[in-house]
Amino acid sequence: MAEPVTFQALASSDHVLSSAENYILYVLLEAIAQGTGGPGGGSRLPLNLSVVVDRSGSMYDERRLEFVVDAVKFLAGSVAPGDKVSVVAFADRAKVILEPDQIHDKRAVQAALDDIDLLEIGGGTQMALGMQLAIDEVNKGHATSRLNRVLVLTDGQTYQETACTDLATKYREAMSFSTMGVGVEFNEKLLQRIAQDSNGKYHFIGNPSEIPGLFEDELQGLRAVTVRNGRIDVTLSQGVQVREAFRASPEIYSLGAPLVEERKISYQIGDLEAGVPGSVLLTLVLPPRKPGPVRISSNIFSYEVPGLGERNASVDMTVEYTLDRTLTSKRNGRVMNLVDQVSIAKLQAKAEEELKAGNIDRATRLLGNAMQGTQRLGNSKATQALAGLLDQVKKTQNLGTKAAKTTLLNAQAVVRKTQMLDPETLKEFGKEE
Repeated sequence: MAEPVTFQALASSDHVLSSAENYILYVLLEAIAQGTGGPGGGSRLPLNLSVVVDRSGSMYDERRLEFVVDAVKFLAGSVAPGDKVSVVAFADRAKVILEPDQIHDKRAVQAALDDIDLLEIGGGTQMALGMQLAIDEVNKGHATSRLNRVLVLTDGQTYQETACTDLATKYREAMSFSTMGVGVEFNEKLLQRIAQDSNGKYHFIGNPSEIPGLFEDELQGLRAVTVRNGRIDVTLSQGVQVREAFRASPEIYSLGAPLVEERKISYQIGDLEAGVPGSVLLTLVLPPRKPGPVRISSNIFSYEVPGLGERNASVDMTVEYTLDRTLTSKRNGRVMNLVDQVSIAKLQAKAEEELKAGNIDRATRLLGNAMQGTQRLGNSKATQALAGLLDQVKKTQNLGTKAAKTTLLNAQAVVRKTQMLDPETLKEFGKEE
């Protein structure tokens, strides 16, 4: 029987220059789940999902609430008999409008959606209240044999933002949180953090008509999960330091300052969809050494296969210290491609910081550099998004218009999504440069 996961450690170069100075090395730690869904690649896992819907006054703009209703109807028509899906509406207060097992009752679904306008829950935005009710509903049917997730959709700034992030952190071992932001008035940093901290997904919705399609994407992703609660544990060799760590796929974002205890670091990966890499890119600082082979880290990927229990896969990262600069100049194309993608995301984020500080010239230079990077990688979608953002920056100088903010949010979402390479390109990257 094939292993449910492949786990590999790849270095930007297999050879390190032996000198009196420290050496920077990029290391990619990547897990890929096999199969098509369910234990051993069989039938998919049952869902335990709660959908949290913003029903504040602004959700009536651009028919946003109408498209949410359509999306919930899609879910009701797509669930399997063993699935549990609840729906929570929130504004100033929150209310469960559909219990988990009612998703299979078409009349109950229709009645709940018909009455969503009549709910007496105010017109503000208290997202934490909606999240708490959704967590309670997921906990009612919580099981390790289910895919437990909360899906939050909002279009505005919420009160008590810290309460929202605290909930995601508190319950991330039990469930993941995916977030959807509609329009331009929501706090994208908050939604991104909730998703990142719980290993969920963040979605930007520029056009409300995209809502049903994104619900479908989220559902397809859940159905493709074959491995749960993935975690990478890294033990660094003496003298090796982590300068920077980024989640490299399926989305790109910083993992913050590493918490190192006795040279050990852990990175939560969460659930893995079959065939979609879950990876971390480390920037390591290696100490000077004499020529010869050296193990720089030991790496273990721990995970759960529903129905089969806990498993793990391990791999050591070994490099060869050498005096031959010709050998050290050879690079692993797969690793360097992700290094470039992470660098582009960092440039875009830095440009955004400069814009907020009023440094327009510096921001345009950074965006121009990011565009050159996406063009070099052949990522036309990211190039187009960055070009649109650059154009808006030149026009508005401060991104104060709705069109400009939409362009910014779109560029953020596109750049942070890892550009997956086709199989033939991956084969080429597998060859030594």
